[in-house]
Parts: sequence; structure tokens; C-alpha cells
Amino acid sequence: MQERRAAGATEERRKRRQPSIDMTPMIDCVFLLIIFFMLATTFAPLPGIRVKLPPPGKPSEDKPKGLIVRISDPEPGERDGVMFLNNDIVTYETLFARFMNASPEEKDMLIIQSGRRVRNGQVVRIMDLAKRAGIEKIGFAMVARE
Repeated sequence: MQERRAAGATEERRKRRQPSIDMTPMIDCVFLLIIFFMLATTFAPLPGIRVKLPPPGKPSEDKPKGLIVRISDPEPGERDGVMFLNNDIVTYETLFARFMNASPEEKDMLIIQSGRRVRNGQVVRIMDLAKRAGIEKIGFAMVARE
């Protein structure tokens, strides 16, 4: 009879106590895996524009050959600066047409001169037009301060 009471008492204790799972070791493993994958991951390089910089030294005095696009700083309240192709004012449409009608010698290289406040989007749009017109080499030049 006492054995029954002892067995009954242990069963009651088991029923009263709720099972619990300790989450600490699992959380530790998850954090270790996160750290491992962060350190072991290699990121793919973002595609960009290949830039070949000139060697340091004195700038060349020779006038560059090819097409020269000069972009002035935008006026206050304006979004884009005025574009000049070989000293003629142009728009994007006329710029593309002039790129397409240029001689092969002129199409060899395009030089873009821009002011400090010219938006990057305007320069990139001109580069895109030049690539579509078949101009492979694009250079950048500084506008002399006045």
C-alpha cells in the first residue's frame, strides 16, 4: 500500500511540474552560425566604370582630339547645366545626333568637361548617349577656374 502511495506521489509531482526547454544553447548556436556566415561570405563586386587615370605630373598643353562636351554649372533654380559641343549649345537630342554624324576620327574619344555643381546624372546621361553612338573612349577634364 505504501508503494502505491509513493508511486502516486511521484506521479502527482510529474503532473504538476510543466516541462520547460532551455533556449539559451539554441540561441547561442544561432548567433554563432550568423557570425560564421557573415565572416565566410564573399560579396560580389558591384559593376562599375573602368577609369584609367593619367600619371601625375604637369598637364599636357596639346589640344585633345575628338569631341569635347562642356557642361556649365546650372543656374540657380535650374536642374541641368547648359551643354556645349565644340562651342555650340546642344540639347540631349541634338547631342546624340551630332555623336552619330561625327567622323570616325572624332568618334575616337569624347572628353567631358563639367563644373563642380553639375549633377552626376547629367554626366552619366551624356556618357550613355556616347556609348549608344559608338564612342568607346570617354575622358574627363577639369574646367579652368575663371
